[in-house]
Parts: sequence; structure tokens; C-alpha cells
Amino acid sequence: MKTRFWITLIVIATALSAISLWVDAQQEDSRQQRREQRQQMSAERRAERIKRREERIAAYTRHIDSIVLAHSFIFNPTSMQRQPAGQFITLNNPSFEVAYHTDYIDVHIPFIKGVTPPYYPVVFNYILPSVSNYTTIQNTGGWTITFSSWLYGGSDYIFTLDIYSASGSAVLTIKSLADNTVTYSGYISQIY
Repeated sequence: MKTRFWITLIVIATALSAISLWVDAQQEDSRQQRREQRQQMSAERRAERIKRREERIAAYTRHIDSIVLAHSFIFNPTSMQRQPAGQFITLNNPSFEVAYHTDYIDVHIPFIKGVTPPYYPVVFNYILPSVSNYTTIQNTGGWTITFSSWLYGGSDYIFTLDIYSASGSAVLTIKSLADNTVTYSGYISQIY
């Protein structure tokens, strides 16, 4: 009788162990399926985010390209630096801009005059109804716009604006034989 009891107990224990292993395997399969579903959903959400981001960048690039081609945009500088190694200056005045219109260019931007020290700051504040050598060239990353003007003074100033279409950022360089080159970083916005 004792043997039968122990055999029954061993059979029950073995059956419970087998059931326990089977339940653990089922739970692991279920966990693995949930993990795979989460990974698949995560990959799908990521692919969707990437697609939406690319669509937004493409739409923004088309917008920047259209306002450049329409000659209806503003360069808003956020910083400036006298070249080759001048002090980096942050520009906080929202009225500083170079506005490109179809029939004129409105320049309201600070500049650093002088070739050698002492340098002194000025603000170019001109409406230019006509400029020389105006060119718009599309390149792989955006646009390069160049023109020159006397700015109603005795020296020729060459403006070169490099626009990066995907980000809307831009770099303006103003060169002159009478002064050091000044470089501005900023962004492009539409004229409303």
C-alpha cells in the first residue's frame, strides 16, 4: 500500500511537473508573441514617422524653393561675424533683415566697417531698386543668390546668400574691397 501511495504520488508529481512545464512553455510562447507584436508595431510606427517626416521635409523644401523662385522672401539674421576671425555676435533685433522682392531689395542689417582696427559698427538701411549681377543658382542643397550694389557709397558690396532648402537656414556673406567680409547666419521666411 505504501508503494502504491508513493507511485501515485510520483505519477501526480510528474504530471504536475509536466503540466507546469507545458504552462510555462505556453506563457513563454505568449510572451514571445506579444514581444514580436510590440516590435512589429514599433517598427510600423517608426516607418510611419519616418515617412511623415520625409513628407514634411519635402513639402518644406518645395515651399522654400517656391518663395526663392518668386523672389519673395526675407533673410532673417540671427548672428554675425567679421571675417576672418572676428567676434561672434548674436543678433536679437527682429527688424534686421534683407528682404528680396520682385522689383527691389530692402537691406536693413548691421555691418562692421573697416579693414584694420579700429572697426566700427554701422547699420545698412537701404532700399535698392536695382542691383548688379543678380543671379539665382540652384545647387544640390538649395540655392545661391548673388548680387552687388554700391549701397549709395563709394565701394561695391557683393552679397552672397546660400540657402539650404530642407532646413530653411541660410548664410549671407557681404564682401567689399573697402571693408572686411562679414558673414551672417540665419533663416529664410516668406514675405506676407
